[in-house]
Amino acid sequence: MNKGKDIVKTKRERKGKKMRFIHAADIHLGAQPEKGLPWAAKRGEEIWETFRRLVAYAEQEKVDFLFIAGDLFHRQPLLKELKEVNYHFSTLTKTKVVLIAGNHDYIKQDSYYRTFQWCDQVTFLKSNGMEHCYFMDENVDIYGGSYYAKEDKNNLYDNLHPADFKRINILLAHGGDVTHRPYSPQRLRETGFDYIAIGHLHKPEILLQDRINQAGCLEPINKNEIGERGFFRGEITKTKSKVSFIPFAARIYQEEIIHVENTDTIASIQKKIVNRIEEHGSENIYRIILTGTRDEVIEFTEEKILKLGNIAKFEDQSQPDYDFKTMYRMNQDNVLGKYIKRYIEKEQLTAVEQKALCYGIRALTFGE
Repeated sequence: MNKGKDIVKTKRERKGKKMRFIHAADIHLGAQPEKGLPWAAKRGEEIWETFRRLVAYAEQEKVDFLFIAGDLFHRQPLLKELKEVNYHFSTLTKTKVVLIAGNHDYIKQDSYYRTFQWCDQVTFLKSNGMEHCYFMDENVDIYGGSYYAKEDKNNLYDNLHPADFKRINILLAHGGDVTHRPYSPQRLRETGFDYIAIGHLHKPEILLQDRINQAGCLEPINKNEIGERGFFRGEITKTKSKVSFIPFAARIYQEEIIHVENTDTIASIQKKIVNRIEEHGSENIYRIILTGTRDEVIEFTEEKILKLGNIAKFEDQSQPDYDFKTMYRMNQDNVLGKYIKRYIEKEQLTAVEQKALCYGIRALTFGE
C-alpha cells in the first residue's frame, strides 16, 4: 500500500526534512454524554463541532499528517456519518489523514467501514493485525491495525519493530488495558519507532517525552474525565522531535472543592458554589465537593445544588459541627450516648468513621 508519489528528493535532503503532525484519538462521534441532564442535547453536537474544528485546524496549520488512533466513532458508524466525515477530510489541501478503528467503532461483519470509499486524503489501516503504509514524499512509514471485536487481548505492539530505520517510523496504537491490546510502556520505548500515537484511554498522558503519547479523548465523554482534553501536535525528523499538548475541548469537566464553615448558611454556601462556577467558566461541567464543618441544622438536597449550574455530580463531604463530648454527657444513659461512646473513646477517627458517627447521630436524633 503506497500513498506517496515517486521519490523526488535525495536521501540527504529527506533526512533533514521536518514532518509536522496532529495526533488525536477517541473523538467518539455519535456519543451523547450525560443523558437526562439539561446540557446533554448540546454535548452530542459539540463533539461533532469539535471534530470539524480539528479538521479546520489541520488545514489552517498545513500539517503533513492527521493521525486518529482509534474510536473516531462512539459506536458503529452510519453510512451518512462516514460520508459527513469524509467530506470534511476531503477539504484538506495538504494534510493526509491516517486512522484505525478502535474498540468502540470496531469493524463488524456488516460494518460500513469494510466497503466505504475514502477520499484521496485518507488512509484507513483496517487490517485485523498490523500493516504499514509508506509515504515517499515525507519518507514516513506508518504502522497500525484496526479492531474487529469489542475486545482484543493480543499484545501487538511490544515486539513490533520498523522494517526500515532510515524512514520516519510512526505507530498508531489503540489499547493499554488487559482486554484491549495491552502493552508495556518500557517495551514500547525499545521498539525503535520515532513516534507512537496511542488511543483508547481517555486521559492525555506523556509516556516518553516527544516520542510516546496517549492523546486522551478530544472531548470529555463522562463526568469522571476531569481536566483539559485535546490532542498532541508535533514536529519530527530522524534525529529529533518536539511534541506538545493542545487543549481543544469546547468545555471541560472540572472538580471544585468548596470549603464551608459553621457560620455559613444555605444561601451563603450556594453563593460560594455559584461564584466558583462563574470564576472558572459557566460553560464547563462541574463536580462539586463540599468539605469542612457546617452548622448541624443545615441540610443539602442534591436537586437544589444541581440547579446552580452545569453540575453533573454533587458530594457533601462536610461534617455537622457537633459537640460530641457534650452530647455524650447529656445522653450517656440512652442509646444515643452509647452510640457516641463507641467512637469518642478512639484516639482518632478515620474519615469513614467520622461520617458514620454523624449519620448515626442524625438518625437517632431525628429518626432518619
